[in-house]
Amino acid sequence: MSTATLLSSIQKNTFRYGGPVLITVGSVSCLLNIMVFTKGTLRKNPCATCLTGINSVNFICFYLNLLFAMLTIGYNINLTSNSIVICKFQYYIALVLACLESSYIILASIDRTLITSPNAHIRKISTRRLVIISMIIIAIFWLICHIHALILMEILQYGPNYYICYRQQGIYNTIMNYYALVINGVLPPLLMTTFGLWTVKNVHSVRLVHETSRIRNTVTITIGKQHTLQSKDHQLVRMLLVDIFSFVICKCPSSFFLMYQQITKYVEKSAEQQSIEQSLLILTYFLYYIENGISCYTNMFVSKTFRGELKNTLKDIYLRFFN
Repeated sequence: MSTATLLSSIQKNTFRYGGPVLITVGSVSCLLNIMVFTKGTLRKNPCATCLTGINSVNFICFYLNLLFAMLTIGYNINLTSNSIVICKFQYYIALVLACLESSYIILASIDRTLITSPNAHIRKISTRRLVIISMIIIAIFWLICHIHALILMEILQYGPNYYICYRQQGIYNTIMNYYALVINGVLPPLLMTTFGLWTVKNVHSVRLVHETSRIRNTVTITIGKQHTLQSKDHQLVRMLLVDIFSFVICKCPSSFFLMYQQITKYVEKSAEQQSIEQSLLILTYFLYYIENGISCYTNMFVSKTFRGELKNTLKDIYLRFFN
């Protein structure tokens, strides 16, 4: 068995058997996260509001993105190639959801940077109302920005009875290749990492002030939401940092592979090498969706506050349906 044939089999089985598992496990993760972040002590927290939005987007992504990919790759049921309406809508919503998730994570990162700032005036900027308004504006912006997908997507014939839903060839296809690389592949990890490191620096600065104050036995310095930061806000910082790490690990490989394909675009390749590269790219897409469905499970490991709220949520569900 050749490498190309082996990888083709692996990609098909990954989506055929791994797809339903990931959709199920990921849906549970998103729903539990939403229930936790909209109840109890976390409900009015600006960062928790962002995380609720992120998990709502991820939940939709499983059924409007991954489900289509699973049916096409794993079961040879290509709905997008049979209907131009489905073709355009699926690509449009895929672009919007990808940008919404990364934008909301960046927004949450900015919020944590603000709330951990040593400057009291800067910390006051972090409010739930401002976050909600920002999320609405971001959603409207990306919905309008990607309207071009509803116009320039088309169904192309690549062989006898072989049709695929793809971008209009020519300048639009080239622009979208670089657009996806920059907007989805380069900028989000860069901004997330920048604000994440800035937040860590702020947290370290607050701890340093506490330590210095205690060692010198001076008057306690109260810095806005300093005490809250040491409890639920500090827990949210940890959860967000893990989310950023997961995003970079799972989303970047597909971007790097697209970058490689653009660089080697005019290099002559054998049919087997092209098949191998296509299979590897599709496998990175499966990795891409893993990040959407693991947040709840990583939160349980890193946050005591989240575990407590999740326990209370599950208890409420049990009492409601079984008592």
